[in-house]
Amino acid sequence: MRTASHALPELDPGVTLLDSTDRSTVAALVAAAVERRDGPARWVDARNHASAFALAEAGRTHRVLDEVVVARAFTAHQHHALVRQLVADARRPTSLVVAPAVDDLYRDDDLLDAEADRLRAASLSTLAALADARDVPVVVTATDRDAVAEYVDRELDVTETAFGPRFDGDDAETTAYWTRGGWQTTIPYWVDLVGAVDAAPPVAPHTEVVA
Repeated sequence: MRTASHALPELDPGVTLLDSTDRSTVAALVAAAVERRDGPARWVDARNHASAFALAEAGRTHRVLDEVVVARAFTAHQHHALVRQLVADARRPTSLVVAPAVDDLYRDDDLLDAEADRLRAASLSTLAALADARDVPVVVTATDRDAVAEYVDRELDVTETAFGPRFDGDDAETTAYWTRGGWQTTIPYWVDLVGAVDAAPPVAPHTEVVA
């Protein structure tokens, strides 16, 4: 039986840039990923994007909170240090790395432009190298997409709908939406589940012979 996680795209190893800053959308992707993969998600937080409430709402059970390890940064130097700590912890089981607002703290006024650029580039290249070395998905969101574009492997666009977020990417398409009342399905969902219906054979025209 399909669960709520099947309504969300699977995340491939590599760096995925999510075109959304909505906390619930990020939480939903993380909850689905930890249901599918072994090991906890490691979340490097900026600007208080990590929300226990959003994760609990997105998961099938509140146990999802036990599978997400959050480290919060409040300055660019703290953020860079936490990203480097991921490398030091590389031997620990990890299903997913999450870094919302990955570039935001490096835009603060207390940093010179050159130092901010250096720290941001070092953090992003470290995340990309970690994704390759550990073969795990890394999900980031960004204030300035151009600042992170060269470090990402794919982008995942998000459109908010009345039934929930719709994801679109090279290998992702939302075909069902999970709500508190149940499933909201689409035609592509059923095609994927049971296959396409064969076209009906053409009907020969009826000819009446009058004696």
